[in-house]
Order: sequence, then structure tokens, then C-alpha cells
Amino acid sequence: AANDVAAAKVVPDSPHSAAMLVYTASLGMAVYQVEPGLDGVQKVAHDLGGYLSSRQDASITVRVPRDRFDDAVARIEKLGDVTHRDIKAQDVTDEFVDIQARLKNAYNIRDRLADLLSRAAVKEALDIELELGRVTEEIERMEGRLKLLRDQIAFSTITVNFTALAAQTVHDTTLLAPFPWLQELGLGMLLDVH
Repeated sequence: AANDVAAAKVVPDSPHSAAMLVYTASLGMAVYQVEPGLDGVQKVAHDLGGYLSSRQDASITVRVPRDRFDDAVARIEKLGDVTHRDIKAQDVTDEFVDIQARLKNAYNIRDRLADLLSRAAVKEALDIELELGRVTEEIERMEGRLKLLRDQIAFSTITVNFTALAAQTVHDTTLLAPFPWLQELGLGMLLDVH
């Protein structure tokens, strides 16, 4: 039973937990009309609890909840012909844990500096205030990076670039359908059936 408890504690803190993966997808798609394609991608993101990140003439970037990423990619791929697909999962566990550890140390240093400042003489206080300002700035930078990583982990990014296909003339041979041998003779070209 003691081994089971130890194993249970190890799993959540595993260094390569799925909770620390950042998913991104870049898709190239060919469609006859770009605007409906852009609208379709935006609707997929909205329907799955995501949001629009950016939209240009023939390109769109959306963010979707990580657990809906595969579903979103599958739905988007049905909007046209996929010409390019690049899907990545980046493990940010090491960076996340490293920043958390450095942030904890920075908090401790800031607290010690604040304590020293309260007991320092005027001359020493200026030096301590400068160092306190530097540590506070570093804390804000690390907190910002952790916030960004949490956001990237929670919401996956999908970028789609559309290419418009040229309209093609389709010849209607339904007139000749009951007699396939007429088509083999080339009667459709002779009659100029469109």
C-alpha cells in the first residue's frame, strides 16, 4: 500500500506531464472562395469555446481549448483541400518548473531586501532600493512568462492560410448517361454538350 501511495505522488509531478504541452497547428488549404473559408474557421473556433486571434486577407489564426484541439483541426480540414499540415506539441514542463523555482527564490530575496531596507541607514538604503527595484522587475518578468505559458497550455493555436482555386468548367454529360457507348464515340464533343 505504501508503494501505491508513492506511485500516486510521482505521476502528477512527472516531468513530461501532458498538462505542460503547447499544441500548435499550421494548415494550408485550397478553396474556391476564401471568405467563406475564413468564416468557417472562425465558426469552428467559436463553437468549440475558442476565439479569433487574428484575421487577414487569406489567413486566420484562432485559439481553442487544448482538449478540443484535435476536434477543431478535423473540422477545419473539412472546409477545403488541405495542401499543407504542420502540427506540433512542445513540452514546456522544464521551463515552467525552472521559472517557478527562480520566482520562489526571487520572492525570498525581495522579502529579505525589504526587511534590510526597514533597518538600513540612509546611505545603505539607496543601494538596497536599487537592488529591490531590480528584483521586483525580474519577478514581474517571470510572472508574465508563467502567465503566457499557462495561456499557451490552456488554449492551442491554429493558423490557416487559404489559397483560392481558379473556377473550372465542368462538362455536363448527363444527356449521354443512358448510353455510355455514345460518350466513348465522342458524341458529346461533337454535340458540344456543356
